[in-house]
Amino acid sequence: MKPTTTKEGDVILVIDDEEVVTGLLRALLTNEGYVVHTAGGGREAVDLALKVKPKLIIMDILMPDLDGYQATELIKQNPTLKEIPVIFLTGRSPEEDAGRAYATGATTFLRKPFSDEQIKNLVALALQSVRA
Repeated sequence: MKPTTTKEGDVILVIDDEEVVTGLLRALLTNEGYVVHTAGGGREAVDLALKVKPKLIIMDILMPDLDGYQATELIKQNPTLKEIPVIFLTGRSPEEDAGRAYATGATTFLRKPFSDEQIKNLVALALQSVRA
């Protein structure tokens, strides 16, 4: 079953220290009708989340300043941001990251490399859960 969403005005924050990944996700999700903001690290992500109040955050785990876990913990501590779903991106195996990802507050995670369809479906499902 393919999820249905209203994309008009849905703001997504994409955080990854690899510009290739943020650029790819920005292009893909913008093409799907979402408003996409990007950040290159955890500290910038927290500041930008406070500013743009996204409906969804897609966050890399391994980053140089604050890692995805630390940034998500800070985001989840903020009362205005704590309900925002977070999808973690990782190049590591699920066994390495699953427990900590969920304990930190992630909705789900996706292993790199991922397909366009995988990310589109996960984004749609996460946004659908926000609306439910």
